[in-house]
Amino acid sequence: MPLITITDSFGSNGIEIAKRVAEELGVEVFDDKRLQWMVSELEMPSGIGHDFDKHTPGFWEHLLSRQPLVFLEAMEAAVYDISRSGDGVIIGHGSQILLRDFDCAFHVRLQSDFTARVNNLVIQQGMNLVAAADLVANSDINQKGFFQYAFQMDLDTSSLYDLIINTGKMKTGTIADLILVAVQSEDIRSCSLDALSSMKRLSQERSIHAELLENNIDVSTLNIEVPQIGSVNISGVSASQEEKDRIAKIVENVPGISQVNTDISVWVYTL
Repeated sequence: MPLITITDSFGSNGIEIAKRVAEELGVEVFDDKRLQWMVSELEMPSGIGHDFDKHTPGFWEHLLSRQPLVFLEAMEAAVYDISRSGDGVIIGHGSQILLRDFDCAFHVRLQSDFTARVNNLVIQQGMNLVAAADLVANSDINQKGFFQYAFQMDLDTSSLYDLIINTGKMKTGTIADLILVAVQSEDIRSCSLDALSSMKRLSQERSIHAELLENNIDVSTLNIEVPQIGSVNISGVSASQEEKDRIAKIVENVPGISQVNTDISVWVYTL
């Protein structure tokens, strides 16, 4: 069974569709709340939560605005960790691009025109028409802006998706059935053990990046590899011997890491 990512536009009933698909397949839905919980369980990075609660509705927004690099590393680690099981439905969070080379992931884009989505909010939530229009417009700007910032790509790049559906044309049940037919076809293969292992190594790599960033280590001068689960190779340069020693100690404390091999040189400044 493949891992499914669903990217929806606000007001297109994406969460309801994702839940229907997940229920039919007997797998878990990974939405905002579930991903926040995973960041907490992954214990990464250590500084997240010192200044604000990981479980508040605005967690992702606070983290992105105050610690954008840590935010991206934490989100990537969570998505890669989900992929280790090889099944589930992930809603948003750049999962379609983070897992684009993960052959057994199936990427769905749900969208409909602005007016249809506004009307959905008015009918389903009883919102005022003007308020609903403002909410949809702001959500579109924020979603596209985040994606451009995080991945330097347009959210609506068609090559990111295996299936694009106009939710204004069909009911949610019909759309869920369409996705189910696609993912359960013989054309979509299940995840191999090699693919699952690769995702676990990527998850550990992003956890290490996040922890180093949280501890004010410049990762741009380092090359970090996880050749096998639990083992890390770090090479590159550091500003001082003290920082070099700190890097090893920080990585040793990342959950799941049992072996750290370093080949780090210290900058020698000359006049």
